[in-house]
Amino acid sequence: MNTYNDDLFLRNQPLPALPDGNPSVFSTCRCAVYKQTDQDLISRHYASTITASDNAATAIARSQIVEWTGNTADWFRSTLDRTAYTIKMLAEDVEITRRLAMES
Repeated sequence: MNTYNDDLFLRNQPLPALPDGNPSVFSTCRCAVYKQTDQDLISRHYASTITASDNAATAIARSQIVEWTGNTADWFRSTLDRTAYTIKMLAEDVEITRRLAMES
C-alpha cells in the first residue's frame, strides 16, 4: 500500500529545511506541494488534449468537404461525425476535470 511517506511520493519534493537540516515548523505542507504538482500535470494534459482536439476537428472538417458520393462516402461521413462527437465529449470532460482540480 502506498502512503504519502513512501519514497515514491517524497522524491523530488524536498521541504524547506533549517541550517541544521531539520524541516522548519513553518515549511510548506506536503499536501499543498502535491496539490500544485497535480494541478500542473492536469494543466499540461489539458493543453495537449485541447491541441489534439483542435487538430482533429480541423482534419475532420477538411475530410467532410471531399466530393464523394455513395454508401461508402455516407459511412465515412457518419464515422467522422461520431469521431467529432467523441472528441468534443473528451474535450468537455477534460475541461471539467481541469476546473474541478483548480477549484480544490
